Amino acid sequence: MLNSILNKLGFLSKFSGASGVIYAAAVDEARNLEYYTTAGVPDTVDGRFDMITLMVSLALNRIGRISKGGDVLGQEIFDIMFADMDTNLREVGVSDEGMKYKIRKMSGSFMGCMRTYGQLIEGGAASELWQEAISRNIFRSKDSIVPGSEVLAKRALEINSFMAGLSDDDFIQGKAVFPKHEREETP
Repeated sequence: MLNSILNKLGFLSKFSGASGVIYAAAVDEARNLEYYTTAGVPDTVDGRFDMITLMVSLALNRIGRISKGGDVLGQEIFDIMFADMDTNLREVGVSDEGMKYKIRKMSGSFMGCMRTYGQLIEGGAASELWQEAISRNIFRSKDSIVPGSEVLAKRALEINSFMAGLSDDDFIQGKAVFPKHEREETP
């Protein structure tokens, strides 16, 4: 009860608890500058949403393999994500009337992408299939593989492999949910 009151007053982070930690890690990963500069993800509301969708989908797929409490945790992350989307859309001026249509469209897009990415993971898909899905879902290309999709596909596979190696407890506690980026040292 105290947490609820403190949260309403703004004293607690909107990303608290295990679900908040995992969602915040997914958002942090989705905001990595490399995706927008090197891979060419559009730095727009839609581009950012698509990247958050990819990262949250990877996390939810991993959560789906947790035997105890995974369903509840997954639903909490979904709820946090769309509450965050609602807040962000309001900040850019989407009206109450427009909000219901925008959120409905976003949730449909999210569910479709999550299903696609989940099928790729479950099928052990190679990088080329990931590139095709990412080209369609993030770059909106229906006919060809976009060059930047290779970077994203490689990272998605790396993240999935990393998450698969985490124990359920480590994942739930948010201990290094996403692997660190390998960056070259600059002189």
